[in-house]
Amino acid sequence: MKIIQVMPEFGLAGAEVMAENLAYGLKAEGHEVLMISFYCMHTAITDRLEKNGVKIEYLGKKKGFDLSIVFKMRKIMKQFKPDVVHTHRYVLPYAFLASIGLNVKRVHTVHNIAEKEVPSKQLPMQKVLFKNFGVIPVAITPITQKSIEAYYGLNQKEVPLVYNGIDLTQCIAKKNTQIVSQVKILHVGRFAPQKNHEMMVEAFADVVSDYPNCELDLVGDGDLVNNVRKKVAELGIQEKVHFVGLLDKVYEKMSESDIFILSSKYEGMPITLIEAMATGLPIVATAVGGVPDMIENGKSGVLVGVSKEEIAYGIIALIRDVHLRETVSQGAKHRAVQFSLENMTKAYIDVYQQ
Repeated sequence: MKIIQVMPEFGLAGAEVMAENLAYGLKAEGHEVLMISFYCMHTAITDRLEKNGVKIEYLGKKKGFDLSIVFKMRKIMKQFKPDVVHTHRYVLPYAFLASIGLNVKRVHTVHNIAEKEVPSKQLPMQKVLFKNFGVIPVAITPITQKSIEAYYGLNQKEVPLVYNGIDLTQCIAKKNTQIVSQVKILHVGRFAPQKNHEMMVEAFADVVSDYPNCELDLVGDGDLVNNVRKKVAELGIQEKVHFVGLLDKVYEKMSESDIFILSSKYEGMPITLIEAMATGLPIVATAVGGVPDMIENGKSGVLVGVSKEEIAYGIIALIRDVHLRETVSQGAKHRAVQFSLENMTKAYIDVYQQ
């Protein structure tokens, strides 16, 4: 098949990494893949894609609604002649307009809880496209699937479920879960309201008051990074919190850490969580969105509520209990096998061919 994947841009975030991984999986299965990026943003992901022989078309989108994007995409589609147009994030309306009259299947991955996936003003339009124009919404977890069914008024048969997947061979498995001296705690995610950094560092400050040998590494970048820096200064824990910035690959950082934190207010199926699971890194995660579909409390991670008290409690539980760390580490590695690139690729090919 010929498949186009459309994304606003390829920043270092979960949906973008998933699309990158899928491109490699499809290419390995003999399909032809073309990526479209609305903005001319070159990142580690675009560099990797192009290095691996996946072509990217950059459209140079202007701010606000840019009708020229529709015509640019339509020209590309007429030349490439795709069998499938697969969209991510908020690009669906543009891609749908560009593909009108062309013989293509339209697939859209919903990367978050339905009502949180795109700007609220776009939701009614997506409902029309899903219900009346044959666009197939793909859910990434059972919780996401249920939210799509409820919000858009669809039945389960109309919403395929495909778990995100990664190349598990790239992960560097932890050799053991022993804590030698410093407790190295890790968070990976963009600095945005969803990721809940300020509550996380407040919880970390509570942990440090009892366990001063803890350090927190924050990997990522985003609009709220300065707000978080200010909060860290207010809490007086500047020497304990390290702003690492963006990392092309996080696998080595994960294998060197002792505990992984996911403090999000809402989620779909975080790629970073799969990476931590495959590493065997003991996890404390808020039980939001699709996270409970990925982690079983006490067996493959520690699930907590969205509060600084519960996040701190989860971290302390792992620091204190070496048996719990070993149990959730092994359980996470075993569970991560389900979230392989091969499984994801096969499932999407099935969706394309239905």
